[in-house]
Amino acid sequence: MAEPEELRAHLADVYGFRAERMFNLDEGVVLLRRDDGPSWVARVFGPGRPEAAVRGDAAVLDWLAAVEYPAERCAAGEPVSRLGDATVLVTEAVAAVPRAQRRSAIKDAGGIRGLGALLGRLHTLERPEAGAGRPGGGAGWPSGGAGRPGGGWHHMADGLPADELAVAESWLEDAEADASFRDLAHYSALAEALDFADACGGLPEAFTHPDFALPNVVATAEPAMVLVDWAGAGVGPRLWSLAFLLCAEGSKDLRRVELALSGYCRQVTLEPEELARLEGAICARPLVLDIWRMHNRGMGAADAARRADEVRELARAIAARARAAIARHGD
Repeated sequence: MAEPEELRAHLADVYGFRAERMFNLDEGVVLLRRDDGPSWVARVFGPGRPEAAVRGDAAVLDWLAAVEYPAERCAAGEPVSRLGDATVLVTEAVAAVPRAQRRSAIKDAGGIRGLGALLGRLHTLERPEAGAGRPGGGAGWPSGGAGRPGGGWHHMADGLPADELAVAESWLEDAEADASFRDLAHYSALAEALDFADACGGLPEAFTHPDFALPNVVATAEPAMVLVDWAGAGVGPRLWSLAFLLCAEGSKDLRRVELALSGYCRQVTLEPEELARLEGAICARPLVLDIWRMHNRGMGAADAARRADEVRELARAIAARARAAIARHGD
């Protein structure tokens, strides 16, 4: 990954952008502030993610701008560049309220109900055509553009949720091959949990964000909520991102499930099969995250298996709450 001063020099050379201050927001995500103009965010992707995928991210952002969806915007006419073996995407930094005002600003923008409505709005947009993204169909973009398959977590795989789960299964099998005898039962439990996880194949599709949750919301003074981190976004099963939102909020308080759905279901009517498969969809991403932690951070199989059981119980409660809320709404 690029060093801070290397990134600063690169942006000055390519764009004439000279950052006075730099702040790490996340792994590979850097806020670059300057005093004489708008601030930028640089997303630096390592060699494991192809440049074509990052160019697809930029095409997504251009398409979102064209349909006026509240998302971050590309910061330059050619927002993708190469820095050694890394690919860099630059976007305009969204003007956020101070951290102490974030909670009240999100509440003023509709809170969890408003967040659900934003996801519903995304899922009701007309799906982009292949190659959509750059105004005028600019050169250099992948043929898939904003209409590419999406929804998978890019740290695992670009593409559909099924691609994300396939990588998780491969990593789990590799780890099990080297496991101690005492851990074999935990790996067996994790494999069963992965079999239950539902990639939502065959369910209704829409344009979707892989990680639609509050950590990727910037609260502004308008008031409004702006969604960021569109890496891997594209066309995929709509239940996948709704399930993740319900899991993220339901794990805090089950009442938030109803709030999110009250905003979402004003725009989207879920099909019976989606409701029937909601529990498996909710279980999927938390399990993937723990397999990623096992692969990259040394998380133990016993802890991952225990968490998988806890998530299954939570998913059962969230799905039941969701079905009951939707039934009441239908009445």
